[in-house]
Amino acid sequence: MGLIPDDVIEAVRLRSDIVEVVSRHVQLKKKGKYFTGYCPFHKERSPSFTVTPDKQIFHCFGCNTGGNVFKFLMLIENVTFVEAVKMLAQRAGISLPANESPAEQERRQKLAQLRQINSLANDYFRNVFKNHGAAGRARSYLAERGLSQDTLENFQVGFTLPEWDSLLKFMEKQGYRPQTVAEAGLAVKNESGRYYDRFRERIIFPIWDVTGRVIGFGGRVVNNTATPKYLNSPETVLFSKGHLLYGLHLARRSIKEKGYVVIMEGYMDVVTAHRYGITNAVASLGTSLTREQGRLLINYSRNVVIAYDADAAGVAATLRGLELLQEIGCQVRVVNIPEGQDPDDFLRRHGRQGWEDLIEQAFSLIEYKLRQAVGNKPVRTVSEKLEVMRLVFPGVAGIKSEIEREESLKTISRFLSSSPEAVTAEFKRFQANSGKKWTNPDNIVKTKHNIIINKENKLNSREKAENGLLRLVLEDPSLVEIILKELGEEPFRNTSHKNIFKQFLIISREPFYQPAKIFNYLKDDEQPLLSQFLLHDIPGENRVQIMKDYLESIHRCNRQERREKLIKEIGDAEKSGDHDLYGYLWREYIILRGIAEAERIGDHDRLANLLHEYQQFLKTDTWKHPKEGSESAERRS
Repeated sequence: MGLIPDDVIEAVRLRSDIVEVVSRHVQLKKKGKYFTGYCPFHKERSPSFTVTPDKQIFHCFGCNTGGNVFKFLMLIENVTFVEAVKMLAQRAGISLPANESPAEQERRQKLAQLRQINSLANDYFRNVFKNHGAAGRARSYLAERGLSQDTLENFQVGFTLPEWDSLLKFMEKQGYRPQTVAEAGLAVKNESGRYYDRFRERIIFPIWDVTGRVIGFGGRVVNNTATPKYLNSPETVLFSKGHLLYGLHLARRSIKEKGYVVIMEGYMDVVTAHRYGITNAVASLGTSLTREQGRLLINYSRNVVIAYDADAAGVAATLRGLELLQEIGCQVRVVNIPEGQDPDDFLRRHGRQGWEDLIEQAFSLIEYKLRQAVGNKPVRTVSEKLEVMRLVFPGVAGIKSEIEREESLKTISRFLSSSPEAVTAEFKRFQANSGKKWTNPDNIVKTKHNIIINKENKLNSREKAENGLLRLVLEDPSLVEIILKELGEEPFRNTSHKNIFKQFLIISREPFYQPAKIFNYLKDDEQPLLSQFLLHDIPGENRVQIMKDYLESIHRCNRQERREKLIKEIGDAEKSGDHDLYGYLWREYIILRGIAEAERIGDHDRLANLLHEYQQFLKTDTWKHPKEGSESAERRS
């Protein structure tokens, strides 16, 4: 960011009331200590956008967006952090230092230079496509595919000449060296140190950011026998394929109007879709939808239709995309494109009406998974039905809505010609055996005196306990010493938890603790997590007991992990013939197994005795394995 001192940034934040700033863009209603309204970042039927004036934060439960006043302005005005600070400073009448750090100045100039190179290259490619004889075959090819001049203009389609350095020569005339063109991803350096054009004799599709600025390019061969068929810009400081969606800046208005977005694989699919009036289509630029792309989508709609190719790679990508989109709270459907076709092929064969029919017949998430699990095989026997349930139940367990989960179980029962009661019973058995019983998003049960973390699998239990500890310490910084004493200097494993806690430790030591200040130092994907943590208060009289429950949950996870490691260590010791080590490790395992059994049956007296015994074992047993550097020796020494 620009060299704006932290104290000035904090002064701007304190002078910028978040309710007043948000009210310029959102109609808010006061409800108790909160203000609520319809989220400006996604379409919704009921208000899920909340502003908390006492903590100066906002959070949307619909699209999981949150932050402080700077973050809100960044999102609503599409500006950088520094620009948001400057805008609010001007409104608050606070003057900012004009100086900029040399590193920031250099970075800003470099970004501007690369954007200019991309813009010039785009103009060059478009000019070649329109006017050069060598592009005649490309123009004919696209015309044969039914793409109109308006569509080609809208997507700014271009062409590259077959020469090795035609773009480099053009850029040299504009004053840019080959090294700089290569930094923009448009040139490649060979082993002899010479540069050549990355894209040659290809139809060029510019790739934009969400604001419509060209940040990269995709190239398609005219001759289908050439390889690779598609070539994208490499990763640059401007272009990161996993963080953008092709055509989003053209589709976002239509997505809002239609209420859903269609995700396709490549730019040809999207260009053809828009040609046929499917203007809410975007592409993931490949077969793997990333979490960042998913989060980008939910700013516009949580209703998603996946329209990947009907080949094996497309099916695999669809299944991955289903899991990811479900995880971030999207309603997902899948179109059943005929085998061997992609959206481009289908639209050219069947037109817009055929596509609309396909959308009407789109499979729900569970229907698609069922069809993939079964394939073309008939499912008749009990064992076959149970096998299908085993494959699809994990997806059902991940559904957060009780109503949606119930409907999914009904779908399974219809598909397998089994009674809903039988399928529900099998699902409950699956939950009990897998430890993945669904609860509310925090997976905790609130009582009058404590919060009991529900039994989950090991990873979920730890993450839920970490969530709980962070909520507590953010609410009451005085608890931090107990947490550090119990869990050490790095109590959290989750990367986001670690960074939030790190910034909390710094901010909490200031004379006037302001948790909203922490947002200024977090990554974009960490800020909604913090706003969710800060949104609700935890009663003061319950905090110590709640903290003890969370700490015990983490200790329980640690003991389970240790038991699992011990099984391997015991086996290794037995194979090596090290009887002393074998006996030592076996003793530890027996104690830990006893603790787990006492917890399982609720024998509190035996549990207390075994926990005490284990603590004494760790403190008093000074045995060390004789081999230097062994894990056991280091752990005990």
